[in-house]
Amino acid sequence: MESTSGSNIAEKQDINSILSAERARLSSQAGLVQLQHFKKPVERSFRAEERDKVTILFGGLTWKHEKLIQAVFKGSGYKCEVVPTPDVAAFQLGKEYGNNGQCNPTYFTVGNLVQYLQKLEKQGM
Repeated sequence: MESTSGSNIAEKQDINSILSAERARLSSQAGLVQLQHFKKPVERSFRAEERDKVTILFGGLTWKHEKLIQAVFKGSGYKCEVVPTPDVAAFQLGKEYGNNGQCNPTYFTVGNLVQYLQKLEKQGM
């Protein structure tokens, strides 16, 4: 009797593996396969010994909030700079350096950062 129940278990496992393979094939054919598109990068903490080498850039707030945050960062020993408000030239740079299909706020942000870095490069930094 044991050999019969053992073969039944083996047959069930074979049927289950064939069924799983067919389900996977049909899901793939129908475009229902879930791909892992994003993998969260390893986060690296900002250490105290980096304070004199790293500049924190921020912007897009009211001038009062920018001054407040800048004072808090500088009072804590961090180097920080306020990035100016983006303009049409920043938008055009964002379209030039960004990817097609990005939203307009991304174009403004990317372009503004590129514009800021180009300004630093002209100053010799």
